[in-house]
Amino acid sequence: MKYFSLEKPLRVKLTRDLTKHIKRGNPWVFSDAVEKIKAPEGSYGILINHKKEILAHGIYSGSINLAFRIITLGDKKLSDQEVVNRMKRAIANKKHLLTLENKCMRVLNGEGDELPGIVADYYDGVVVLKLDGTACEAFWNKENLAQYFMEQKEIPVRCVYFKRKNSEEEKGLILAGECSDLSDLEFLENGVKFRTNIIDAAKTGFFLDQRENRQFIRTVAKEKSLLNLFGYTGGFSIYAGLGGALKVTTVDIAPNAIKASELNWQINHLPAENHEAICEDAFEFVSEAHKQKKEWDIVITDPPSFAPNQKAVETAREAYTKVFSDSIRLVKDGGYFAASSCSGHISFEAFLEIVQEALSKARRRGKVLLIKGQPEDHPFPLALPEMRYLKFVYLQVFQD
Repeated sequence: MKYFSLEKPLRVKLTRDLTKHIKRGNPWVFSDAVEKIKAPEGSYGILINHKKEILAHGIYSGSINLAFRIITLGDKKLSDQEVVNRMKRAIANKKHLLTLENKCMRVLNGEGDELPGIVADYYDGVVVLKLDGTACEAFWNKENLAQYFMEQKEIPVRCVYFKRKNSEEEKGLILAGECSDLSDLEFLENGVKFRTNIIDAAKTGFFLDQRENRQFIRTVAKEKSLLNLFGYTGGFSIYAGLGGALKVTTVDIAPNAIKASELNWQINHLPAENHEAICEDAFEFVSEAHKQKKEWDIVITDPPSFAPNQKAVETAREAYTKVFSDSIRLVKDGGYFAASSCSGHISFEAFLEIVQEALSKARRRGKVLLIKGQPEDHPFPLALPEMRYLKFVYLQVFQD
C-alpha cells in the first residue's frame, strides 16, 4: 500500500551549512537556508549540503517558510514499510492510555512521531486525521493512511474522518468506515463526558493536550469559586465542577462554544445553578469584573496562541503579559492563578518571565506550585523545542 507520493526526487541544496543542526535531529529547514526550486508542493526531496553530502530525505515546499521537513536522515529512502513501522510504534507507545475511563488520545503527533505533518486524534473509535498544509496534503496518501487505521488491531477504530481548516469551503470528508455522530460525538476523558462537533470545532474537535492539566484542576477545586477565561467548550470548568467547586464561571466569545460548555456541564449531571456560562470577549469581561471588584479563588487564563510565528513573539509577549496581569487582579488574596499558552515560539523560560512580569504589573507576589506541559501522547523531537509548545503554570497569589 502506498502511503506517500514518490515521483522523481528533487535535489534540494542548502545555502547555509546546517549539517550539524540536521544530524542532531532537528527536522525543520526554512526557506532562507535552501535554494528555491520550481516544483509541485509536497515533492519528495533529497537534501544536500555544500559538499554534496546527502543529509536527509523529506518533503519540499517552495511556497512557505518551512521549506523542508525531514523524514529520514542520511541517504535513506523512505519506504512504505517504514511508514507502517512508525505508525505501529506510535500506537504501541500510546495504546495504554485507552482505558474504561479514558477513550481519547493523540495517536500521531507529526514530527514527534516521525511522521511530519500528520496529526491524528482518537475519540472513542473515531480517528480524526489532519495534514499540515498543502505540501503535506500532496505528499501523504490520506486514503491509505485511513485504511491502515481500519485494518490495524491495536486500537478499535470504526471510522476515519479527514478534517480540513474550518475556513475552507469543504471542511472534511469521511475516508473510511461509518461516522454518523460527527456533529455530536460523545467520549470519555478521565471518566468525564464530553460532546463535540468534530466537523465545526477547532483543531480536531477538542484540545486533548490539556487532559492532565484539567485533571489537576479537578483535584484542587473543592469548595472553591473558579473563573475559566477563554473557556471554549468548558473543559477546565467541567473538571472543576466534578471536583466539588462551589461556583464555576466560563467565559468565551464564541456562542457555540458557550452552548457546548453548558451541554458538557449538563451531561455530567452537575447542578445547573453552580455554572455560569457567559458569551463575551474575555478581555472586556476581565476589565468589567475588575471595575466591579469581583474576585475568585481560582482563575484560569488559557488564551489562543498570540505567536503563530517568530515575528509575532514580541507582540505576543506584551499581549500575554497584559491579559495575565489583568486576570491576576481577579484572584483573591491567597488564591490561585493558572496561566497557559500554546505558543510554540515562546519558550518555557520566556513564558515564566512573562508570568513574573504580569505579577509585577498586577502588584502581586506569586508562589509556583506546579509547572506542566503537554502529555505523553504529544511527543516532540528533543532537537525541536518549538514542538514543546504547551505551557501550564499554577501559582498561589498574594496581594501584599
